[in-house]
Formats: sequence, structure tokens, C-alpha cells
Amino acid sequence: MAVAYVPPAEAIKAKGLRLVFVRGVPSPWGMAAKTLFEIKGVDYIAAPLELAGKNEEIVAWTGQNSAPVVAWNDEAPIHRWQDIILLAERIAPTPALIPTDAHERALMWGYVNELAGEQGLGWNRRLQSFGRVRNSGKTNPVSEALIGKYGYDAEAVKNVVSRIAGTLAALTAQLKAQQARGIAFLVGDSLSAADIYFVTFLNLVAPLPPEQCPMPDAFRAGFTAREPEIVAALDPVLLAHRDSIFRAHFRNPMEF
Repeated sequence: MAVAYVPPAEAIKAKGLRLVFVRGVPSPWGMAAKTLFEIKGVDYIAAPLELAGKNEEIVAWTGQNSAPVVAWNDEAPIHRWQDIILLAERIAPTPALIPTDAHERALMWGYVNELAGEQGLGWNRRLQSFGRVRNSGKTNPVSEALIGKYGYDAEAVKNVVSRIAGTLAALTAQLKAQQARGIAFLVGDSLSAADIYFVTFLNLVAPLPPEQCPMPDAFRAGFTAREPEIVAALDPVLLAHRDSIFRAHFRNPMEF
């Protein structure tokens, strides 16, 4: 299901909340940002970013050619996941998605960083896909454009599988510890941003089924982990938590 996009020029001129998403791709960064504001009941309009396109209006407005981008009234547009979480909390403090307890808050930021930050799950899966393209010996204009944007490190590719498996193992241990206490969330005693990012980033190794997250077959094949070390790290507790949070808090099917 597609988001009802408006032209970038219309979003730029508008007031209130404006979001920019990669059109036609369930980007986990974008889907998490979108869901934060939907859970908080904040209305928005959305503009599309074309994958590997020039997106000249977006670049002139935001200074960068990637998504998500979030703009609130006359404030400067933002794109860092940390800033987006903080803005959502400021615009609509209830329901709170950042724990008030300092220890739980540190855990939340840490787990989201392990998913969405540099050298996190998303970063490593993207780098892994770049490695496949380079090792195939075939030219892929879209991937080469993305490599030009995000960079490529052949040495770092050697460690991505173990890093991804390590992230999944840490998430599994945390969820099992929480469930042993009778808690159904990744950190703290209630839903947090960590649960939202968990759902969207798990799509990069174990996508939700087509009826819940429709996407082109090529993307689904690329998102689905086949490396034995990663597959072995996909403990059933991860998939069960993803399904539970998705059912309770996400649009079904995902819109992008």
C-alpha cells in the first residue's frame, strides 16, 4: 500500500509536520519515523524521495539526498534518527516513547543505535548488499549510486555477518530477560522507540509477509537473510516480538 504523497514543492511550503520517505521501498529508518508520529496521533503530509534519483528539490530544501527527512513548521528539516525521536517526543509527549528512568533510557538509545546507527544492523545489511554487487562483477546503476552516497569498505564487509548475528543475539537475550519478568517490551515496562525500530529493522533479515509488508520481489529476496550465522541467530523470540508489536502498533499493511 502506498503513502498518499504530495509533490516536494507542496511539502516545502506547508506548515505542520512534513515527512519525506523513499518511494516504493520499506526503508526501516523511514517506517520507524512514520510510525512514531502515527502512534502519537500527529498528522503529517508526505513527499517522496526517488531511490538513487537526483531529488533536486529535496536536496535544495534539506541539504541532503536521503530519507527520512522530517520538518516541523519553520524549524530546519532533520534527518538523524536520534533527532526524529526527540522531535516526536517534543511535539506529542503522550504516549511517551522514551523511558523516564535513566537506566532504561540508556538501554533504549543503545538498542536503537544497534539497529539504526552506524555499524548497526541496518548499516551492516546495506554494506553487505554493496559487497554482493561488487563481488558479482555486474554493474548495477542503483547500487552504484547508493555506494557513491554511503560509501563502501571492502574490509568492513568481512565482519558484517558476525556483527549482525551479535546484534540479534543481544536483542534475544534482552527480550528473554524481559519476558522472564513478565514484560512484553524490549526495554522498560511499556512501549518505547526501541520496539518500533526493532520491528522495522528486523525486516532487513526476516521481512514481514507480503500481506503485511508488500514490496517488490527483488527487495524481499535481498532483505531475507540466508547466511547460516544470521539465520541461526534469528531466535523465535525475535519474530514473536516483532509480530506482537506490529499487530498492536503499526499500520497493516505497511505504507511506503
